[in-house]
Amino acid sequence: MAPQTTAAARRAAAAHPETPAARPAPSGERRPPLRLFQPAPRPRAGAPRRPRPVLWIAGIVVAGSLLAVVVGDTLLAQGQVRLTALQAEVAAATTTQKAEQVAVANKAAPPVVVSQAKAQGLVIPTQVVSLPQVPLNVRLPVPQTTAGTNRPAPAPSPTATTAQTTR
Repeated sequence: MAPQTTAAARRAAAAHPETPAARPAPSGERRPPLRLFQPAPRPRAGAPRRPRPVLWIAGIVVAGSLLAVVVGDTLLAQGQVRLTALQAEVAAATTTQKAEQVAVANKAAPPVVVSQAKAQGLVIPTQVVSLPQVPLNVRLPVPQTTAGTNRPAPAPSPTATTAQTTR
């Protein structure tokens, strides 16, 4: 019987491999099996295993990354502790400043100022004179001055006359 070469015959032969007509006739050359990925050759049983540099480098990178994360977390925790301490100092300084502002306000109150003035011998004036209000947006005229005036010369002081006579 002649070998069948149609696609239907090949499918039928694959479905029933025990029939002798379904097997292809052996030819002189056989093709090698089709492999998509060739596995790496395995070392012999007696040969020593060499560590792979890629695995070492990957291990070092992973260990370094973990170490960097630990160092970064430590620095972050130290910064948070320092921030908490500084916030406590700021709160204490704010409390002190407010207490000092209250103390200054108490000392500058008008009744306290009047009582201290009386204790130093000052008296309350009988009449209060207010100065006139001067507008700041109006330019004042420049005063006229002359070189020669008829003002009397100031009287010499006694220390100035003794200093002139000792020369």
